[in-house]
Amino acid sequence: MPNYNLRLIRGRRSYSITEMANLFGVNRKTCQRWLKNGLKPIEKGTNPALVMGEVLKGFLKEQSEKRKCELKDSEFFCMKCHRAVRAKDGSEKVIRTGKRIGKRNEEQIKKIGICSICETKINRFLGVCQQD
Repeated sequence: MPNYNLRLIRGRRSYSITEMANLFGVNRKTCQRWLKNGLKPIEKGTNPALVMGEVLKGFLKEQSEKRKCELKDSEFFCMKCHRAVRAKDGSEKVIRTGKRIGKRNEEQIKKIGICSICETKINRFLGVCQQD
């Protein structure tokens, strides 16, 4: 589920499936799937199904929070496994990118490794103060 621009939603307005699809640039079937997965319409069994803006915004925020994954210091996020993993022993390298990041203008580093589960290349960008 991509990050949708929640500022487009007006809280006190009701949205039909077609209006939600046009608002976010997604297919109508995506919005119908949201209704099956827990998005609450104003009244069940009516046609068209209408959803209040505040409810829609809360549902999308909740879905976004479910996708987030907190990483520990020595973990990476594997795009193939879709979860936090450790690098294979001996495969981890640290590379300085030469860029400065943040309010404190810290040097950026990049950790590279190989996933211990699926053996895919994994990356993690850090500031120098976050380095292990």
